[in-house]
Amino acid sequence: MDLPAPSVLTQLPRPLQAATGKTQVGEVFSLAESKKRKRYEIAVAVDGEGVNVYNVQYPKLVTSYAVPPQSEFSCCPISIRLRDKQSSAVKRYTYCAVGRPQNQIKGFFEEIVSGSTSAPVITSASYALKGSRSPVIFVGIIPGSSSESSSSKDSFDVLVVHKDGSIRRLTSDLETEKWSVKPAGLDNGIVAAFLVDHDDAKRALFRRRPDLATLAVGDVSISANNIPPVLLLVTQAGSSHAAKVHMFSVTSGAEVTSSNELQQLETVELHKIDGSQPDAEEIQWTFHPGSAGLGLSFRHGYVNYDLSQYPPSCTSSLILADEDFSSIMRISPNSVIGAGKSLIALYDTHYSSIQRSITLRELSANKSLGKYDSKTVTKFVGYFAKLGIALAIKENTLQAFDLSSTHSIRGTSIKRQRDGLLIDAIGRGVNSSSASVNDPAVLLGLKSTQEVHKWNAFKSELEKASKAKDVVSFDQAVVGYFGPSVESQAPTAVHPEQITPILSQIFTVRQHDFGNLKNASPTLEVAVWPEKTCRWLVKIGQMSVNQVNIAVRRANRPQVLPPFEPGALVRALAECDKSLKALTMVLTGPVSLDREELARALKIFLDEARARSMALDQSATMTITGIPGGEMTTDETQQKFAPSSPTEASLEDAFIGLNLTLSRLHDYPTNQIVSCLRSTLSNTDTLAIVHHLRVSLATGGYTARFTEEPPIPLEAIKAAPPLSLKAIIDLMNASVDAIGPSGWISAVEFAGAAVNEAEMISHMQSEISAALAGIEEAAYMKGIVGEFIRYGTRVSKSTTTKASSTAPETTTATITMDAKDINNGEYTTIINDGTRARINREYDPYGKLWETYTFPKAGEEDGKMLPLSLNTPDSEVSRTKIQKSTGEVKQRTKREIAYLQRQAVPDYSVVRIHL
Repeated sequence: MDLPAPSVLTQLPRPLQAATGKTQVGEVFSLAESKKRKRYEIAVAVDGEGVNVYNVQYPKLVTSYAVPPQSEFSCCPISIRLRDKQSSAVKRYTYCAVGRPQNQIKGFFEEIVSGSTSAPVITSASYALKGSRSPVIFVGIIPGSSSESSSSKDSFDVLVVHKDGSIRRLTSDLETEKWSVKPAGLDNGIVAAFLVDHDDAKRALFRRRPDLATLAVGDVSISANNIPPVLLLVTQAGSSHAAKVHMFSVTSGAEVTSSNELQQLETVELHKIDGSQPDAEEIQWTFHPGSAGLGLSFRHGYVNYDLSQYPPSCTSSLILADEDFSSIMRISPNSVIGAGKSLIALYDTHYSSIQRSITLRELSANKSLGKYDSKTVTKFVGYFAKLGIALAIKENTLQAFDLSSTHSIRGTSIKRQRDGLLIDAIGRGVNSSSASVNDPAVLLGLKSTQEVHKWNAFKSELEKASKAKDVVSFDQAVVGYFGPSVESQAPTAVHPEQITPILSQIFTVRQHDFGNLKNASPTLEVAVWPEKTCRWLVKIGQMSVNQVNIAVRRANRPQVLPPFEPGALVRALAECDKSLKALTMVLTGPVSLDREELARALKIFLDEARARSMALDQSATMTITGIPGGEMTTDETQQKFAPSSPTEASLEDAFIGLNLTLSRLHDYPTNQIVSCLRSTLSNTDTLAIVHHLRVSLATGGYTARFTEEPPIPLEAIKAAPPLSLKAIIDLMNASVDAIGPSGWISAVEFAGAAVNEAEMISHMQSEISAALAGIEEAAYMKGIVGEFIRYGTRVSKSTTTKASSTAPETTTATITMDAKDINNGEYTTIINDGTRARINREYDPYGKLWETYTFPKAGEEDGKMLPLSLNTPDSEVSRTKIQKSTGEVKQRTKREIAYLQRQAVPDYSVVRIHL
């Protein structure tokens, strides 16, 4: 399923400094009894403009606060909404860190009286961060009772974390600094900070470490509302060093002293990422409290660490060495959404696959998004699981990606839905950074470095020849790598991974204009057609729909292409070669195409035959679109019709392809044939197939009497491979069923035929009469020659088995289509086709032969009679035997052999044994 285009929630203000200005997005919480709850709102800080709060469930601007034009925000803002129990007034507290022109914390306080129509009262405050020039990287809220000596009456404080490791705690009104401390071990600086409520920490972060949970609480007499939160600080000395996570318990309430404001719980070291290490500046850290997952995103992928385990382990990762992500964000334990170079996609980290995607080309053509600049980056800023939307900022536009069909929680249920299923990942894998996946030595089983270099050089030659449309160089590259078997068209065992790069250079996907197509199917087309290589691929059975589909999809990774329309391969071959030689060549291969592809090929060949037959007279035209009239013979000069150009198909090519396609289609069950004919062909086309099959039935001699000559077909029909009687009958029944048992008769006049319904029924009656006469004649002849046919079949099987066991090198020479006198040591018999066969005496190891007597009659030189009871000779008596008691192999005596031969003679038969 494709990822739908994002919807525009709102247009954000542009930073005053367009080159250096930033837009940062923070979360909005509600506070009730010291517990935070995430709201469907976001706080957006724009440099030089202000801080705005937006509702994303019902897109609208909730409130806005202005800042001086020279202001620059150093971290994401945070907003708290709570309700005063005494006055029922709604209060909103919004905090942000301003780095320039002065390092300070600004707060905006808004109060709305319930039931009042007056404007809300908005005040502001600021606290200068004296004694430190280090920028603030985190501003958070600590729930809990405030100090009694403080002027603030609110039940929370503000926690400020500097980049150099300094940590401050301020009152909610920003008037008092409760404490400031710089813990040891943070000299390298802090790259990320996260504040986790104790409930979330106990449920996820400390679920395997009860000792840390007890240590974080500290005093057992502490109240439930004053349970301290946990502060996580991430430090990293450089890209070559592993990152460390420092856990602190932040003491809350009035019991704070100079010695217990921060209590360090543990310091853990994260495992380094395999492969190339990302730059420290491009790393982005996120934390998911519900699963204790610390996410690390960078240009080439995403890594998730589970901090609840000891030591922390990497639970999921997605690293694509060839990708360049501008932003990547966690959606679920096994899913992330990322904006890459060419597409925005939802990735499955467990199976390294793409679940849903949308290309930047589609976004740029989407009119609802306005002018979409593909050069600007997309940055994901938040995800709301219950709404099923992921928020992203592109330039000054706030967009929402709808992921509800894949990741959503219905109603108020908190049950986590399953994701990361294998069934959703099959066929959607993306390239991994693992060397074992991309190494040709592993894929192809190459054993030396020289073979790997040869394979890489071969792929480069194919790409170069495909871009230049040079079929000669393409064939030379394939012959040079696979050897002379390509030129001789000999069947060769080839690794499937060696065929995929060849097909990916032959076939490609046409770029669509997706502006007006929501879920458009891609169009398969032929980029280059090297005939020698393609003929070899057909011979070895690699030119199939599945192989082409795999090759094209693998060449277009990481984009996941929608399914191709039925008949995509046939249509691509017909557009590439107007003479239809390429399509005919694929039909002659050992691998049959899908029935949808064959039905589309029928449509192509019918249209071509219809177009080419326009130059013929009406009787020739009726063999395609109407009822053949008269003797169905035309002048030879009218039968020959050559195409106007050697690159175009002739009538002969159309009939060859038509019969090949019908023969291939006959391999499928009848119900499937009816289904594909009904869904692909019109009634006119299906009726044309019926008439073509009737012509094949007549010209094949199936409706003519034994003493009559069948009609002479067109020259083009003579060149086409004949259809078997069973194929004609089954396909005609399927064609009639596709139109309907009675509707196809009434559709004659609409099909452009030169006859009406009455004439059609008359023709049908005559053909049915001829068919019944043929059945009667066949039944009569079967009664006469039936015994000869059965006896000949038995003799041919027994003699073939006998000859193969005695002379395997000359088995085929033992039965020849000739008859000689029986006195020469040979006997004759009649086989299925009525001809005579001989069995030579020289292949009899004992010099003996079973044969029938000859009874000459008047006027006959070679009269034969079948043996009584139609018994056939049994197998020869072996000259050795195995003794049952000892298992010893002994030679038979001549007397014993003669006795066994006499015993093998049926009681009611006339035979003669030559000794």
